[in-house]
This record gives sequence, C-alpha cells and structure tokens, in this order.
Amino acid sequence: MQTLLMDLRFRLLNVFSMAGDPFSGNPLCVFEDAAALTALQMQAWARQFNLSETTFVTATRAESADVAEADVRIFTGSYEMPFAGHPTLGTAHVVAARAGGIDEVALSMPAGRIPVRRVDDGWRLRANPATARSARATPPEMAEVLGVRPEAVVPDGAHWVDSGVEQLLVELSDGAAVQACQPDPRGMRERLSLPGREPQVYVWARTAESMITARFFAVSGSALEEDPATGSAAANLGNWLALTGRRDELITISQGHQVGRPSRVVVGVDDDGTVFVGGRVTEVGSGTVRAMDG
Repeated sequence: MQTLLMDLRFRLLNVFSMAGDPFSGNPLCVFEDAAALTALQMQAWARQFNLSETTFVTATRAESADVAEADVRIFTGSYEMPFAGHPTLGTAHVVAARAGGIDEVALSMPAGRIPVRRVDDGWRLRANPATARSARATPPEMAEVLGVRPEAVVPDGAHWVDSGVEQLLVELSDGAAVQACQPDPRGMRERLSLPGREPQVYVWARTAESMITARFFAVSGSALEEDPATGSAAANLGNWLALTGRRDELITISQGHQVGRPSRVVVGVDDDGTVFVGGRVTEVGSGTVRAMDG
C-alpha cells in the first residue's frame, strides 16, 4: 500500500527563450527541494514530466551574503546527466529566487561546480575547460549519416569536445547545410557515437561574423531526437573556439526553429579563453506534486 511521503514544489521554465515569446526556448522542470528523493524517484518524476531534462535541488546553503550554493542532479527521461546547460541556467534562476533574488549562484553537480551569474537579459554560466580530440569518421562518412552533400562537411571540422558532456561537434559549410540535415539514426549509432553511449551530434555553421546556426541530434533507442537549445553543446563549441585561439568573442547561436521552439544562446570567450554561456530564462508556471512511498 502506498503512503503519503511529501508534497514537492516544482517550477516550469523555458530557457534560452526569445524576448516576447514565452513559449520559445528549451522547456525545463525544476524541483525546488528534492533532498528526500532517491535517484530512482528522481528518474521516475523526470520520466513523468517527459521533458528533455528535469532538475532536482538536493541541498542549498549560503556561500556568502551575495552567493547561494546548491547541489543539483539532472535527469532526462532515461538517465542522469553530469552537466547540461539549460538546466543549469534555469535551476540557478529558481535557487536565486528562493534566496531572495540574489545575482550569483554556484551549482554543484557530477561534472563539477558551475558558477552562474544574473545578466541583463537572463543568466550566464562559466563553463569548465574542455578537452578535445579529432573524430574518426571521415567527412564523406559524416555527410552520408547527416544526409547532406559531401562538400557540406568542413575539412577537419569534426571533433569530440568535453566540458562536462562529451559530444561530437561537426562544422558545416553554411546555414543551408545545417537546415538540410536529415540524420540517419542507425548511421549515427554505428559511425558517430562513443562505446556505450547514445549518439549526440551538434552541427553548426557561421552565418555571419558573430552569428551561428546550429542543431543538436541525439538517438534514444532507435528514435532520432532534436533538441531546441543545447547549452552543453554551446559550452563545448565555445571551448573549441578557445582551444583554436579565438579570444574576446561574443557569438549568438540560433537553434530550435525546425522543432517549433526558436532559441537564442549567447556564447562568450574572454581574453584568457574562459567560456561563458547565457540566455533568457522565462518562468511559465509552478505547482505541487504529491510523492508517494511504495
């Protein structure tokens, strides 16, 4: 028999949203106080909400009068993630509000401690430094899997980058090539994935000096999924730019139009190579669920 365990408050947000369109960006659910939940219960609630990610704040504390600290776990509907960008920004928004509206938050998660700061148009995280390595697949092989013409894949433009979540970044020749992508899930699994990992591929192209268009594809089971806004991949892209010598750069990434969730992600690379990822956070609802034991 089930017995009442507790009531849990949650908030619904859209991260990397567009000004004037609250239902743009990437949806997120944040459980404000989930200290008593087990990992299995967190996974069950994430599956219940069926969003790309759901976060659970398991502890909060004050680092100082101006900075709030929180421990956070991030779940998709199928597994726990060590880091993800839009959940980090959205959770920082919730933690800051519960701490009285402060402007700085530090979130600790399996990938490490991520500082987050309020900025004029939303929130901005400081990404951890990344490692990178070249991809094994050749440009023609990648083009075949992605469903684009062979010359659309930039030579030496594909690399595995890891600033918390390792992903394959593939640079394409132009925005039209990004829009034309029709990946083959089986091909992604066979040629563009890591052993024991579901494939995750981020295709991108410069459309202007400070503008990039991007799409993010993942395979779950045999199904192809497309993310409307991917902060972890944006952090990886920023780190790749930093590793290749780019400095003092501010880039706006456009993503999500193909799935009806237009999004705007801002990536900055400081003069010392530090990478920041930011965007607007829009809260669209809140509520309470009743957790049952058993």
